[in-house]
Amino acid sequence: MCPTPTGRIHTRTATLTLPALLGLILSLITGREDWIVLIGVFLLLGVALDAGVYSWILKYQPPWMTGILALVEFGLLYALAQILELDLRPAEAIIFYWVSWTLATATRIALLPIASLTYLESSGEFRRVEWSIPPQQASIPILADVESPPTPGSLIAAATVGSGSLLEKKPSPSAIHPIDRSASG
Repeated sequence: MCPTPTGRIHTRTATLTLPALLGLILSLITGREDWIVLIGVFLLLGVALDAGVYSWILKYQPPWMTGILALVEFGLLYALAQILELDLRPAEAIIFYWVSWTLATATRIALLPIASLTYLESSGEFRRVEWSIPPQQASIPILADVESPPTPGSLIAAATVGSGSLLEKKPSPSAIHPIDRSASG
């Protein structure tokens, strides 16, 4: 798939829905909002990378590149979490990132093509199903001007010449017929 810059942002936002719900649940259970903050930073970092870096560097993204980008984003997110001094132990943040990444990847592979049947054909964008050219601007095929409308059987009538016919009757190829050997030398 070759996602467009808009498709990358649409996909990033849609795939982080389940990790955001997981972060919300963990925030409510533990009483620390840093779980949901980490997902928010993950989303902002991803959108910045999708809009400013990936769309310029990656014209085509093969499937194996997803793992490499995940490692790069993990390093950047870990550094940002340290700068923001989130109230998470490093092991918690690492496990939470990889669980979130796995949920996002599973959503992208399994759920998004079901939610939007044209997801892959639309380069990851969520679009309205309509023609890209308005009907008023669509080109119309040029039709030949016919002086008299055709009548039923006019093609067969045009194929006959005088008393003979250009359409010679031949036997059916599925039947058994005697072979005419008089014509062969």
